Amino acid sequence: MKRKTFLALTFLTLISLTACSQQSDKKVDHLECKAAPEKELVKQKEPHQYGGWYCPDNLYGFPAVDIQDWKEVPVVNGRMPSKEETQDGTSLIFVDQEKYPDAKPLDMKMPRLANFYNDFTKREELIIVIQALHVQQDSVVGFRYLNGGNGSARLSEVSFIDETIEDAFLESKFVSFRLNINAGQEKIWKVLINSGPKVIKQTNEGAMQRPNLSYTYPKAGELTSTTAELWYGSYYMQNDYKNNLYTEKFFLREDTNTGITELNVVCGPFTDDYEAQYKLLDHWAKNIKTFSEVF
Repeated sequence: MKRKTFLALTFLTLISLTACSQQSDKKVDHLECKAAPEKELVKQKEPHQYGGWYCPDNLYGFPAVDIQDWKEVPVVNGRMPSKEETQDGTSLIFVDQEKYPDAKPLDMKMPRLANFYNDFTKREELIIVIQALHVQQDSVVGFRYLNGGNGSARLSEVSFIDETIEDAFLESKFVSFRLNINAGQEKIWKVLINSGPKVIKQTNEGAMQRPNLSYTYPKAGELTSTTAELWYGSYYMQNDYKNNLYTEKFFLREDTNTGITELNVVCGPFTDDYEAQYKLLDHWAKNIKTFSEVF
């Protein structure tokens, strides 16, 4: 289990949490996630490694889920998952039962919606619990964030939503897309963190106005957490806001063989303004691409 202190950075544009190293679309490495805050680890004296993961950047293994689709996420019920199932997005926590022979699933049918207070985002998150187990006289749950990524906690740290109101949430959607940029991630990163109105001069072409690299969601409310870091070789940014659990996530994954970087964008949730915000974010991302490739 690796730990790292988050950096708090405030950006004027739509950029800004690094957690786990990313794997391919079919692999989920849950062993290199952020640990729970140190105060929790000290207080709990945890006897195992399964409670307290924080992996909000695992957008490939656990992509964003629109609230109306939460019941459709894959789960394993009635038994402990295989190692393969914890690597393909079906489940999360693999327990070596030779080392922990008492490990067993709790008598709960998954998935379930629950609330969980996140010390990193400084707000209560709505999560999808996909696993609950008993190990070493401890009860642990594994879950997905609606906005992508995964985490784990002790059973006592989550509050399950009453099943009679699980379907009462207003339908909403996440803007989620990937865009290939023919530039290295470091160059793109500099474009992101230095976004702002300015004029770029090019030889023999006179002056060219920099593309619009700004985006602001007016319904986001107060910013609760902003973080941006390079961790395990990739840049990841996240902004969390107070209203409607609105979050912005940006992940850069570079193919060093081709020099092409994939920009993974996840923002939301949005309700009746989804289409408008999708167009704005698509335009914003294409401007990032243009500026990173041309200038």
